[in-house]
Amino acid sequence: MMKTLKLIFLLSITWLTGCSFSPSNINTDASVSTEDRLPENPLAEKAITSSINPAKGTMSTLYGNQTAYAYAGANRDKQYPKGSILFEVTWKQKADSLWFGANIPREIFSVERVFFPEKGKPVYELYIGNPLRKKAEPVQSVKRLAFILSENMAPSP
Repeated sequence: MMKTLKLIFLLSITWLTGCSFSPSNINTDASVSTEDRLPENPLAEKAITSSINPAKGTMSTLYGNQTAYAYAGANRDKQYPKGSILFEVTWKQKADSLWFGANIPREIFSVERVFFPEKGKPVYELYIGNPLRKKAEPVQSVKRLAFILSENMAPSP
């Protein structure tokens, strides 16, 4: 019995030490940069849903602050409460070197920020470029705002 326990212990230690952390596997290109001019880091918020656009070679994730996330999970009417903030983060895609046929995010292509002030309608902001900068007058803002608000929370177990 004791020999079996020792063997299991040694095999477990060997197995665990064989799993090493590899910084080369971290996709830092897909992260927010310190040079970006975003009011907050959208990647630190909660993911609501995601999508891909194969024609454009992009992938997107809709993030929300705690208020927006809680509301999206309980409601479908898109009347987000004041203080809600949504972020549609879009990346260009690249082939995943670890999984054949898979795509992963490359660099951030754009961040669309929608916030709900105390008074008035939702405010849409577009951040593009490298580093990300706020675009003065986004042409498609009404259309993009409607699209972002139409997205439903992805089901999860």
